[in-house]
Amino acid sequence: MSRLVEIYGSDEMRRFGESDFPLLIGSNKEAHIHLPGIASTAAHVGESRGHLFLQSATALDADAVYHNDEHVEGSVWLKSADVTRIGDWVICWHYSGDRLEAHVSKGQRSVIPPPAKRTASLNAAPIPRILPRVAPDKKQRNRSGFRSFFAVLFVLLLFCASIILLAKPVEVVINPEPDRLVVSGFPPPLRFADRFVGLPGSYTIQAEKVGYYSLKQQVDIGGTSVGRYQFTLQKLPGRLTVTSSPVGVTVSVNGAPAGLTPVTDLELVSGGHVLQFDHPRYFSLQKNVEIEGGGKRQNMAIRLEPAWAMMTIISEPAGADIFVDGQQKGRTPIALELVQGSHALLLQKEKFRNFDTEIAVQAGIDRILPTYTLIPSPATLVLRSNPTGVAISVDSLFKGKTPITLSLTSGESHQIDMVAAGFLPQRKNVVLQAAEQRQLTITLQEEFGTIFLSTTPADAMLYVNDKKFGPATGKLSLPSRPHKIEVRAKGYISSVQTVTPQAGFSQRIEINLTRPQAVVSHTPPAAVPDKLLTAAGQQMILVTPTLFTMGASRRDAGRRANEREHQVQLRRSFYISTKEVTNAEFRLFQPYHSSAGVSNRSLDSDLLPVVNVSWHDAARFCNWLSKKDNLAPFYLEENGKMVRAAGKSNGYRLPTEAEWAYVARIAGKQKRAQYPWQGSFPPPSNVGNFADESARHLLPLIIEGYTDSYPATAPTGSFAANAIGLYDIGGNVAEWCHDYYEASVGIRKEIKVDPMGPESGSHHLVRGASWRDAGITELRLSYRRYSRKPSDDIGFRIARYEQ
Repeated sequence: MSRLVEIYGSDEMRRFGESDFPLLIGSNKEAHIHLPGIASTAAHVGESRGHLFLQSATALDADAVYHNDEHVEGSVWLKSADVTRIGDWVICWHYSGDRLEAHVSKGQRSVIPPPAKRTASLNAAPIPRILPRVAPDKKQRNRSGFRSFFAVLFVLLLFCASIILLAKPVEVVINPEPDRLVVSGFPPPLRFADRFVGLPGSYTIQAEKVGYYSLKQQVDIGGTSVGRYQFTLQKLPGRLTVTSSPVGVTVSVNGAPAGLTPVTDLELVSGGHVLQFDHPRYFSLQKNVEIEGGGKRQNMAIRLEPAWAMMTIISEPAGADIFVDGQQKGRTPIALELVQGSHALLLQKEKFRNFDTEIAVQAGIDRILPTYTLIPSPATLVLRSNPTGVAISVDSLFKGKTPITLSLTSGESHQIDMVAAGFLPQRKNVVLQAAEQRQLTITLQEEFGTIFLSTTPADAMLYVNDKKFGPATGKLSLPSRPHKIEVRAKGYISSVQTVTPQAGFSQRIEINLTRPQAVVSHTPPAAVPDKLLTAAGQQMILVTPTLFTMGASRRDAGRRANEREHQVQLRRSFYISTKEVTNAEFRLFQPYHSSAGVSNRSLDSDLLPVVNVSWHDAARFCNWLSKKDNLAPFYLEENGKMVRAAGKSNGYRLPTEAEWAYVARIAGKQKRAQYPWQGSFPPPSNVGNFADESARHLLPLIIEGYTDSYPATAPTGSFAANAIGLYDIGGNVAEWCHDYYEASVGIRKEIKVDPMGPESGSHHLVRGASWRDAGITELRLSYRRYSRKPSDDIGFRIARYEQ
């Protein structure tokens, strides 16, 4: 059958075929029969078993579907001359063979009383009827009427028989019981209590209940499908509104953030929930809440307890800028509202030293803190001398050699002593104001001593410091410092010696030159300098080989298991730098390196030792310096890591552990040193940079009562050198050594010769205490530790073999 539907409107005619079914009726733009002003889809026209039917898609309201003035809730068959009303629209249907005409017009809305509620047959499918023919007379019409009646009766009986034979019972169980249950499909099923009877096919189950999500489920009846369907309605969430005092409280539900108060209409599933309330200035609060759900609204009001106290801060002098936890809060005197807990307090004032400490705040307990007395900022004295290299002591403490920059306590008189070999010592007293910077140049007067020379032969000539002086017999007046004295005469072996004149005393020297027994041609060996300077300006001293004992006695307090005593023989002479490598020196190699800082203190100034540098970067610095001084590099780089080069090299390197232990504990001393200072633990004041009273706000453990004035790192050489002239060998920063770490050192009894540690390992050895150390274990010179990462308390010094 080829069905054709023609729709006639006020301004156009539209034509559709069977492929367009079902035809939609409504205000939607996609509707085939477009009726503006009604529901988007009010009804549709479909085909079943060769007949057309009209199916309603709206409930009983203003846009209800009325067919032949009867309200349509399910579906009805379409016959010629049927009239359908939807809102203000009227559709007249007319059959002509296989062609159906639909004439659409807009008329006055009819007031049609709603039909009575029908029972189980409400959704029953209409029985198809054969359209009547128009008879030429009344008799013919009666006969046609009887025939139509019996035909319809026959079809109805046939349809009922089909229902009885083909229909399937279906039980629908929904928990909880819904307020509305509809099973729709075609043909519509019959309902008996909670059971439905319908022909095999696809049906839609729809259920609604107040406080629950609507249910819409597609099921198939007949075939192998089950005859019982069971569903559970899901309860709607509840809505919770939270208010608080104060506002702006952070709300978390079961650990997940939910916003800041006031929080309105917060959707939560029914059941128990844990609510957390947090505010930076109040104590946190936790509450349990039971949500009813089902769309019900609940309210909760909470009040947080304050977690602060008033802290009054006073300084002498007043007007100091106050920083709490790094944030500026005003100037002293001031009363601040601070939350409970520990806070870092920093006071700053021009021409005064920064004062930093920690304060503990307990909620609800207001306090007036003790008056903080600010110390005037140190003054700076730049001291130069003629000649250079004059030893400088301030208030009897050695500070270094000129040219030197001294940091002095302002407002106090300081005694500055200047001493140089061959010159008269000088003493000056200076008083500098807070933050004052002064430059001072001092010229020392030479100090002379007298030497009487008597030489044979009489015509011998005298050379002083390789310069011709005159006849080698007579009185000499020379500065009281070491001089090289050489006496030469033709045909005689020259005499060379070193003499040091002494002021106030005369010396008599007799020199008798001898003739050579035989002429032997040889080249004297080149002298080995006891000091040298690197291309980066670092001074290094020569250390001669020796046999000594490494490790610590079991009786030593603080000894660790990895410090067993064992014999070491150093056979190769080596140089070692007098100071640790500074930031300025390291930045000649890596210009952008930063040693960073700790708390509010920088570790990055030029004169401070370089830190936060890895062992491999320290080895790279050594290779860079070797290249600058035309030495063969001691290390090679393989796969991004530095390893020792094959063969012998006198290029710069990191000291071996044995070398470090020797220069720290043995060299220049009559007995093995236990600490970087003379005597026992604890150290006397100002002997090295350790964890002192000034670092109390930075470190968890300090040396009670010890003061060195440097909370973190100190400029290299700030404290007195050890017996052979090495600075900071047991303080300031710990130092990388060349060796890989091994814990079993000292187990073997044989003497180790020039040891350089294991061939491989995961950590490198670190020796010496640092500004972070305060315990008796760490401050001993025998203490051994290891690391493989950079640290703010690990630096390094350099070494190299003499040849």
